[in-house]
Amino acid sequence: MDLMKSAEILIEKIEKDYKEDVAVVVVMGSYLYNDLHSRSDLDMYYVPTTERGENLGKVFIIDGIGFDFWPISWERLERIANHEERTTSIVTEGKVLYYGSKKDLERFNQLRERGLDTGNRKNFIEKSRKQFQKTYEAYFKLLQEQRLSDARKHGMEIIFSLTYATALLNGTTIKRGRGKLKKEILNMDLVPKDFSSLYDTVFISRDVEAIKKSYGELIGNMKSLLEEEERKEQKERSFQEQMDGYYEELINFYNKIHRACEIGDIYTALFAAVEINQEIEAAFSGTGVSPKTLPDIIGAFDPDNLKDFLNIVEDHQAQLFVLLKEKNVPIRVFDDFLALQEYIDSL
Repeated sequence: MDLMKSAEILIEKIEKDYKEDVAVVVVMGSYLYNDLHSRSDLDMYYVPTTERGENLGKVFIIDGIGFDFWPISWERLERIANHEERTTSIVTEGKVLYYGSKKDLERFNQLRERGLDTGNRKNFIEKSRKQFQKTYEAYFKLLQEQRLSDARKHGMEIIFSLTYATALLNGTTIKRGRGKLKKEILNMDLVPKDFSSLYDTVFISRDVEAIKKSYGELIGNMKSLLEEEERKEQKERSFQEQMDGYYEELINFYNKIHRACEIGDIYTALFAAVEINQEIEAAFSGTGVSPKTLPDIIGAFDPDNLKDFLNIVEDHQAQLFVLLKEKNVPIRVFDDFLALQEYIDSL
């Protein structure tokens, strides 16, 4: 079958009756890669400029092959070109078969250039992280399942998010998908450890627990790869500059724990301990100084023994104070408001 005949018929109709209603017609998919077989379809989309043009979209079947001539707005193409959807290759790889005006063609080509621009490494890592986070929801669903069909369904959800995140981490797009997806990912520079064998589990294993184990490991390996690339982008920061004013703010978290332990409020005590831990990890990141030398106040939390927990929190606070002083971080502590007034006047 001459697949392009369908495109020719549609374009002829546009040129005759819909010139003011359609901006561009684009073909994509297997046809562009000369990878056709007897059951291949023709993937086409177009950008309508009017409601009348949007209604031109049609789905039809010829000789058992489905054809989808689907409308897509300029606004959505903008999002796709910005790598906000998995299908960026429909812009970067698509071939324009028809355009209503030079302005329409230029607009599409500008979107193509934007999609191909992968120069902002930090931006792509952030997009990869955002997409990767979606794997956790799918993995949670997977862990609840006992039926093989449900396990495979959620395993495939993980594949969609994880492979898209991998492509973003590599500053590229998923071009083929499905049967070509595994090879496409393996040809990228940055690939999660043991990707090939772990990926295959959902396709070849009938053991639900094996699928859970493999995909948990795959997510963990992707997490490690992503964190490694994030560290490369972090600029080494001066510990002194980074921590200036930090202790003065953090002391209120310690005070919350003190008060919570005094009144037996286990909830506030643990909340504040976790917040201190998160704040310190974030603040120390990229400075070359490890917070692991400080006591583990989250692990020390004991709802039945807040006294001992408070002692460890006080030790944590004291050790942090000493660490900051040793690193020459200024800590502004005043005995009274008069001392504060003198300090402010001296600025």
